[in-house]
Amino acid sequence: MIRDNNNAQFSNDNTLWEEVANTRWGAYTTDIARQAILKAHGLSKKPATALEIGVEGGRWSKLLADLGWNMVCTDINYEVLKTCKKRIPTANCILVGPNDNKIPYATDTVNLLLCVEVAPVIQSDWFINEAFRVLQNDGLIIGVFWNFLSFRGLFAHIKASFTGSFDFYKIAYRFWKRNLLNSGFCILYEEGYCWFPFSRASNSVFIPFFTRLEKRLGLGKLTDFSPWIVFIAQKKSKNT
Repeated sequence: MIRDNNNAQFSNDNTLWEEVANTRWGAYTTDIARQAILKAHGLSKKPATALEIGVEGGRWSKLLADLGWNMVCTDINYEVLKTCKKRIPTANCILVGPNDNKIPYATDTVNLLLCVEVAPVIQSDWFINEAFRVLQNDGLIIGVFWNFLSFRGLFAHIKASFTGSFDFYKIAYRFWKRNLLNSGFCILYEEGYCWFPFSRASNSVFIPFFTRLEKRLGLGKLTDFSPWIVFIAQKKSKNT
């Protein structure tokens, strides 16, 4: 059974990342993302249209749908998109291609945009401009970024260069954020995490100790050097 209470009803057809959320490390990263999504919900004037990129089975979209949001859900995987539609019958589910460079929605129509743990999109050279295009003024992005300028990032980047695997840490967050700010956004919230070297699906008994240590040391505030960063960014109003 998934530890995330919002996903409790999904125990019979869990997707990959819902299974990962069963682990101690997965529960830790899941809770940080969930808190950021709830914070963005609280910052919004009222639930309207939210679009999630890389929805997988729809756990975050289901959370927002239950809070009153009209969901647009996109993914490159038809099967997980079917699962999402089953869980959220009212959602507009859109299958996209891995090489697409557009968000499949009209200009100035989205109030909340999620790109949570979808590295190929958030690292792309088109994401920031497309996010600005589809969001209404004062609309929000909730994103997770993998930071090259971190011990974890440097190690993973070097490993990827030798193995040919996907490089989750090829860009420094501070430089990417500068591009985001220069494109008409402001940062409302950011938190760094994943400082300690546990694997993505680790179930080590030491994880609670190190995650508490991370908080006590205030490492989450050091976003320029954090391995992972969750953030909320807002498209500036034309009157700002």
